[in-house]
Amino acid sequence: MECPYCHKPLTVVTNSRSTRGNSQIWRRRECLNCQEIFTTHEMIDLSHLLVVKKSGKTERFNRMKLYSGIFYSSNASQIENREILVDKITREVEKEILTLKQKKLESSQIADIVLKVLRKRHTPTFLRFLTYCKDITNEVQMRKELNKYVLN
Repeated sequence: MECPYCHKPLTVVTNSRSTRGNSQIWRRRECLNCQEIFTTHEMIDLSHLLVVKKSGKTERFNRMKLYSGIFYSSNASQIENREILVDKITREVEKEILTLKQKKLESSQIADIVLKVLRKRHTPTFLRFLTYCKDITNEVQMRKELNKYVLN
């Protein structure tokens, strides 16, 4: 790890802890060159995962796309600590994706995982995300989609 102060790659870990429900590791590091101390956060990188879009185009998994889709489906005026909730849901979705042990996923599979997690965690966000990702335009479509998630 390169020191952010002197830019030398001579650092040692002096302390380490699991954070965010064991999904990240917090590390305190010390530079052997300039003796400055700094902190790093390590988390699982899912960029090796390929996502097949509705159009058939394939792209690398992007955590920020997942996070922003959930974030914009939430209603800021009704959620206290919105960023914390969205981050927690995003991490839970990532864990579910990892349990599938696949290198390529359809975007619809990811949407279904998000909906499953949101249904348990936050109903209003679940409804807005469902409307967005399933492109629902009328009440009949909404009832059909709701039956899929409520009955399961």
